[in-house]
Amino acid sequence: MERQPLTRRQFTTTAAALTAVGLAGCSDDDDENGDNGDDDTFETDDPGALTLFFETEDGEPVSTGFSVLIEHEEEDYSSTHAEEIEDGELSDVNLLHEGEYTITVESEDGEFDDVEETVTLEKEEDEEETIVLEGATPDSEVEDEEEAGEEDGEDEADDEEEETDDENGEADDEDDEDEAGDETDDEDGEDE
Repeated sequence: MERQPLTRRQFTTTAAALTAVGLAGCSDDDDENGDNGDDDTFETDDPGALTLFFETEDGEPVSTGFSVLIEHEEEDYSSTHAEEIEDGELSDVNLLHEGEYTITVESEDGEFDDVEETVTLEKEEDEEETIVLEGATPDSEVEDEEEAGEEDGEDEADDEEEETDDENGEADDEDDEDEAGDETDDEDGEDE
Protein backbone atom coordinates (compact mmCIF):
# COMPACT_ATOMS: atom_id res chain seq x y z
CA MET A 1 0.00 0.00 0.00
CA GLU A 2 1.38 3.34 -1.06
CA ARG A 3 1.09 6.40 1.18
CA GLN A 4 -0.41 9.52 -0.39
CA PRO A 5 1.14 12.91 0.47
CA LEU A 6 -0.94 15.42 2.42
CA THR A 7 -2.54 18.26 0.52
CA ARG A 8 -2.31 21.81 1.78
CA ARG A 9 -5.88 21.69 2.98
CA GLN A 10 -5.32 18.45 4.95
CA PHE A 11 -2.10 19.79 6.48
CA THR A 12 -3.71 23.12 7.54
CA THR A 13 -6.75 21.34 9.03
CA THR A 14 -4.55 18.95 11.03
CA ALA A 15 -2.30 21.78 12.32
CA ALA A 16 -5.31 23.87 13.38
CA ALA A 17 -6.90 20.92 15.20
CA LEU A 18 -3.69 20.14 17.12
CA THR A 19 -3.30 23.81 18.11
CA ALA A 20 -6.90 23.99 19.37
CA VAL A 21 -6.41 20.83 21.47
CA GLY A 22 -3.20 22.25 22.98
CA LEU A 23 -4.81 25.58 23.87
CA ALA A 24 -7.93 23.94 25.31
CA GLY A 25 -5.80 22.25 27.95
CA CYS A 26 -4.27 25.59 29.00
CA SER A 27 -7.57 27.36 29.61
CA ASP A 28 -8.57 25.10 32.51
CA ASP A 29 -5.69 26.15 34.82
CA ASP A 30 -7.62 29.06 36.40
CA ASP A 31 -8.70 28.75 40.01
CA GLU A 32 -12.17 29.69 41.27
CA ASN A 33 -11.38 33.45 41.14
CA GLY A 34 -10.26 33.30 37.53
CA ASP A 35 -6.63 33.66 38.60
CA ASN A 36 -4.20 31.01 37.43
CA GLY A 37 -1.67 31.85 40.13
CA ASP A 38 0.81 33.53 37.76
CA ASP A 39 1.37 37.18 38.54
CA ASP A 40 3.08 38.20 35.31
CA THR A 41 1.19 41.47 34.94
CA PHE A 42 3.24 44.65 34.90
CA GLU A 43 1.86 46.97 37.53
CA THR A 44 3.13 50.42 38.35
CA ASP A 45 2.61 52.58 41.38
CA ASP A 46 1.87 56.26 41.20
CA PRO A 47 4.91 57.90 42.77
CA GLY A 48 5.46 61.62 42.53
CA ALA A 49 7.97 63.15 40.13
CA LEU A 50 11.65 63.31 41.04
CA THR A 51 13.68 66.46 40.37
CA LEU A 52 17.46 66.36 40.83
CA PHE A 53 19.77 69.37 41.13
CA PHE A 54 23.52 69.02 40.46
CA GLU A 55 25.98 71.59 41.75
CA THR A 56 29.59 72.15 42.71
CA GLU A 57 30.71 72.53 46.30
CA ASP A 58 30.31 76.31 45.75
CA GLY A 59 26.65 75.93 44.75
CA GLU A 60 27.18 76.54 41.00
CA PRO A 61 25.05 74.39 38.62
CA VAL A 62 26.67 71.51 36.70
CA SER A 63 25.00 70.10 33.57
CA THR A 64 27.68 68.30 31.53
CA GLY A 65 30.39 65.69 31.89
CA PHE A 66 28.40 63.08 33.80
CA SER A 67 25.57 60.58 33.62
CA VAL A 68 22.91 59.67 36.18
CA LEU A 69 21.71 56.14 36.89
CA ILE A 70 18.49 55.79 38.90
CA GLU A 71 17.77 52.27 40.22
CA HIS A 72 14.95 50.67 42.18
CA GLU A 73 16.43 47.41 43.49
CA GLU A 74 13.21 45.72 44.62
CA GLU A 75 11.44 46.22 41.30
CA ASP A 76 14.52 45.59 39.11
CA TYR A 77 14.02 48.96 37.40
CA SER A 78 16.63 51.48 36.24
CA SER A 79 16.91 54.53 33.99
CA THR A 80 19.92 56.49 32.75
CA HIS A 81 20.01 60.23 32.06
CA ALA A 82 22.63 62.64 30.68
CA GLU A 83 21.33 64.74 27.81
CA GLU A 84 18.19 65.91 29.65
CA ILE A 85 20.13 67.88 32.28
CA GLU A 86 19.88 71.67 31.80
CA ASP A 87 21.10 74.41 34.13
CA GLY A 88 22.09 71.77 36.67
CA GLU A 89 18.58 70.33 36.82
CA LEU A 90 17.08 66.99 35.81
CA SER A 91 13.37 67.79 35.99
CA ASP A 92 10.28 65.69 36.49
CA VAL A 93 11.81 62.25 36.22
CA ASN A 94 8.73 60.07 36.11
CA LEU A 95 9.51 56.76 37.75
CA LEU A 96 7.27 53.71 37.84
CA HIS A 97 7.37 52.56 41.45
CA GLU A 98 7.16 53.94 44.95
CA GLY A 99 9.93 53.21 47.37
CA GLU A 100 13.67 53.63 47.69
CA TYR A 101 15.83 54.56 44.69
CA THR A 102 19.60 54.66 44.47
CA ILE A 103 20.96 57.56 42.40
CA THR A 104 24.50 57.12 41.07
CA VAL A 105 26.26 60.03 39.36
CA GLU A 106 29.30 59.00 37.31
CA SER A 107 31.85 61.38 35.80
CA GLU A 108 32.45 60.75 32.10
CA ASP A 109 36.09 61.88 32.24
CA GLY A 110 37.11 61.16 35.86
CA GLU A 111 36.78 64.80 36.86
CA PHE A 112 35.16 63.84 40.18
CA ASP A 113 34.50 60.70 42.23
CA ASP A 114 31.23 58.86 41.68
CA VAL A 115 28.45 60.06 43.99
CA GLU A 116 25.70 57.79 45.32
CA GLU A 117 22.55 59.05 47.03
CA THR A 118 19.34 57.38 48.16
CA VAL A 119 15.89 58.91 47.82
CA THR A 120 12.46 57.55 48.76
CA LEU A 121 9.43 58.30 46.60
CA GLU A 122 6.00 58.23 48.17
CA LYS A 123 2.66 57.97 46.41
CA GLU A 124 1.84 61.18 44.48
CA GLU A 125 4.43 63.23 46.39
CA ASP A 126 7.06 65.08 44.35
CA GLU A 127 10.60 64.82 45.64
CA GLU A 128 13.62 67.11 45.10
CA GLU A 129 17.23 66.16 45.80
CA THR A 130 20.41 68.25 45.47
CA ILE A 131 23.59 66.33 44.69
CA VAL A 132 26.98 68.00 45.21
CA LEU A 133 29.66 67.03 42.67
CA GLU A 134 32.98 68.01 44.27
CA GLY A 135 35.58 68.87 41.62
CA ALA A 136 33.10 69.08 38.72
CA THR A 137 33.34 71.94 36.22
CA PRO A 138 30.45 74.38 36.71
CA ASP A 139 28.33 75.48 33.73
CA SER A 140 29.79 79.02 33.89
CA GLU A 141 33.31 77.73 33.16
CA VAL A 142 32.08 75.40 30.42
CA GLU A 143 30.33 78.36 28.73
CA ASP A 144 33.51 80.47 29.02
CA GLU A 145 35.56 77.69 27.40
CA GLU A 146 33.01 77.32 24.59
CA GLU A 147 33.03 81.08 23.93
CA ALA A 148 36.84 81.13 23.89
CA GLY A 149 36.81 78.18 21.48
CA GLU A 150 34.38 80.00 19.19
CA GLU A 151 36.58 83.10 19.20
CA ASP A 152 39.65 80.98 18.42
CA GLY A 153 37.69 79.33 15.63
CA GLU A 154 36.79 82.76 14.20
CA ASP A 155 40.43 83.89 14.40
CA GLU A 156 41.57 80.71 12.66
CA ALA A 157 38.94 81.19 9.96
CA ASP A 158 40.12 84.80 9.45
CA ASP A 159 43.75 83.63 9.24
CA GLU A 160 42.83 80.95 6.70
CA GLU A 161 40.90 83.53 4.65
CA GLU A 162 43.91 85.88 4.66
CA GLU A 163 46.21 83.03 3.60
CA THR A 164 43.86 82.18 0.76
CA ASP A 165 43.76 85.84 -0.30
CA ASP A 166 47.57 86.00 -0.17
CA GLU A 167 47.91 82.87 -2.29
CA ASN A 168 45.35 84.19 -4.77
CA GLY A 169 47.05 87.58 -4.81
CA GLU A 170 50.43 86.02 -5.59
CA ALA A 171 48.87 83.96 -8.35
CA ASP A 172 47.19 87.09 -9.75
CA ASP A 173 50.54 88.93 -9.71
CA GLU A 174 52.18 86.07 -11.61
CA ASP A 175 49.33 86.08 -14.15
CA ASP A 176 49.71 89.85 -14.59
CA GLU A 177 53.45 89.44 -15.21
CA ASP A 178 52.82 86.68 -17.76
CA GLU A 179 50.23 88.77 -19.55
CA ALA A 180 52.54 91.77 -19.60
CA GLY A 181 55.30 89.59 -21.04
CA ASP A 182 52.91 88.27 -23.71
CA GLU A 183 51.90 91.81 -24.70
CA THR A 184 55.55 92.79 -25.04
CA ASP A 185 56.18 89.74 -27.21
CA ASP A 186 53.15 90.61 -29.37
CA GLU A 187 54.35 94.18 -29.82
CA ASP A 188 57.79 92.91 -30.80
CA GLY A 189 56.21 90.52 -33.26
CA GLU A 190 54.20 93.33 -34.90
CA ASP A 191 57.28 95.47 -35.43
CA GLU A 192 59.02 92.79 -37.38
